[in-house]
Amino acid sequence: MTAILLAFVLSGPETDARLAEGLVRRIEERQGRAADLTARFTQSYRSGTLGREVVERGVLRLKRPGRMLWEYKDPEKKTFVSDGRSYYFYVPADKQVIVRDQDREQGVAALLLAAKGKVLDQFDAALEPAPGDGLFRLRLTPKKSDPELERVFVDLDAAGLVRGIEVDDAQGNRSLFRFDDVRENVGLSDRLFHFEVPPGVEVIRG
Repeated sequence: MTAILLAFVLSGPETDARLAEGLVRRIEERQGRAADLTARFTQSYRSGTLGREVVERGVLRLKRPGRMLWEYKDPEKKTFVSDGRSYYFYVPADKQVIVRDQDREQGVAALLLAAKGKVLDQFDAALEPAPGDGLFRLRLTPKKSDPELERVFVDLDAAGLVRGIEVDDAQGNRSLFRFDDVRENVGLSDRLFHFEVPPGVEVIRG
């Protein structure tokens, strides 16, 4: 990372832009080399209208290509899983599962973690002041106006691992993900990403 640290000393918007784009590519290269990944996550959501914050915790499992499992454990059990073709969002307390086509539904967090090499096609990248703890911070701004997405902040470590993602929209809402205990190439089974609709649960297709 010596070249990156040196670039921080050099001034100029062109240097900053090149460095920011290089960090995005570093993320994609690192994620692309890993066959799978697990991490503990903390997700906080703050409503711009209500000013109230909700904090949830769970475990993320990811396997390429296109498979992802978010298991929310606290304060409420929820499951979000993608099997490479469809997304399933299941809240046991609601007795409902929402199913959506994976090609049509692509969240920012999924895009950054899936290593599909499309981040710079959709976002302009810039540097932000470092948050500390040896991390670098990027600001991603959509190239096309989107009322549901104003900007994204990404924290990554020197190895190129994503440690945090913040998503802000025009209404002042904020979703923040923090990742700990990140482990790569642990040999996750394909069965983890197969979702069976429980008996008596309503299926809603979006």
